[in-house]
Amino acid sequence: MRVAKFCKRNIEATEAGKVINILQRDYQGIVEPIVVGCFKRCLECRVTPFCRIQLTTIEAKNVNALVKKIIQTVNERP
Repeated sequence: MRVAKFCKRNIEATEAGKVINILQRDYQGIVEPIVVGCFKRCLECRVTPFCRIQLTTIEAKNVNALVKKIIQTVNERP
């Protein structure tokens, strides 16, 4: 099983909470969504964090697109 990490700040700023619910409901055993603090590699709000930029500019308004992207990534990686 793969883990999909979600930053607490992303959940507050985007619709990532809906994505987490879909993953828990429809993809149990494939992906385990985990809520974390901030990703170490992002700038943690000194500027907009990388993780939030990605969610808000690419998929934040399209929950299904984000779920598809996560599942696609999980299926591509060994």
